Amino acid sequence: MAGEYGVSFALEYRRAVDENHLFTEGNPLNDTEKFLFDLQGFLKVPGFLSDAEVNALNDAFAANADKRGEDGNRNAPKKMIGTQPRGMFTGMLEWPKPHCLPFRNLLAHKKLIPYLNTLHGRGWRMDHAPFMLTGGKGSEGLIMHGSTSRAFDGSQYYNYANGQMRCGMIVCQFQLADVEEGDGGLAVIPGSHKANFSCPHAIAAWEEHEEVIYNIPCKAGDMVIFNECTLHGTLPWTAERERRSLLYRYSPMYLHFAGGTYASVQPEWVSELTEAQQAVLEPPYIYNRPLIEDDGETVVRPRRG
Repeated sequence: MAGEYGVSFALEYRRAVDENHLFTEGNPLNDTEKFLFDLQGFLKVPGFLSDAEVNALNDAFAANADKRGEDGNRNAPKKMIGTQPRGMFTGMLEWPKPHCLPFRNLLAHKKLIPYLNTLHGRGWRMDHAPFMLTGGKGSEGLIMHGSTSRAFDGSQYYNYANGQMRCGMIVCQFQLADVEEGDGGLAVIPGSHKANFSCPHAIAAWEEHEEVIYNIPCKAGDMVIFNECTLHGTLPWTAERERRSLLYRYSPMYLHFAGGTYASVQPEWVSELTEAQQAVLEPPYIYNRPLIEDDGETVVRPRRG
């Protein structure tokens, strides 16, 4: 009887999976992308944004230049200290129309869905709020940080099993201006998401073995997606042109990294979003959660996502 029940349960579960498309479908990552993310803990996706999308985002920032503030995260060790703090923009999803629209369009961007489905499984949500890091020559850096694999952290982790990658919080950094290697900005220690030992402070502070820290070169429109447990930070900005890095963070549907007490009632402006965009902003839960299909528009609500 127990054996028959076990077989029956397995068949029913498999049927539910098939009917509700609970695993990655559509256009999953290709073999090269999966290999590189598994190897490095990050992946650069060239040309993710179109020229029109990059221009719309940059135009929105230009129209709201008065909203620029400073990044309050000032943990820059001696070698990363600059002549000025990093600039930061926040609250873009709430900006007046039309300036909020390019940022809202990124929430459930059709090209992003296969990456999130592959790394989180079906069902994921925005974690933190979007922000842009900016600044001219001399903007300070930020010490390398990330949980690695030296101890399991349920909010930021990397796991591979049964042919699938799974991550805690991931970061999608959209570059809105060119970044040459050596300019500064986003830097990572490739493969550190699998590291079993603590990173020595001198390495995290860019004081020793500088060669292991990689400043990822990008063109405007490229996206870098990385695991929060991958050691990452910011090198001081040295280029004459301004840095423009837009960050969106996502977590599995059952996880909330940022923490704190919050109300489940959404602000009024969320009602202006599409059903798929609203689904990205749902609080953490599993049962009957709205899941976004590969077209970036259709939403389904299976009993278990």
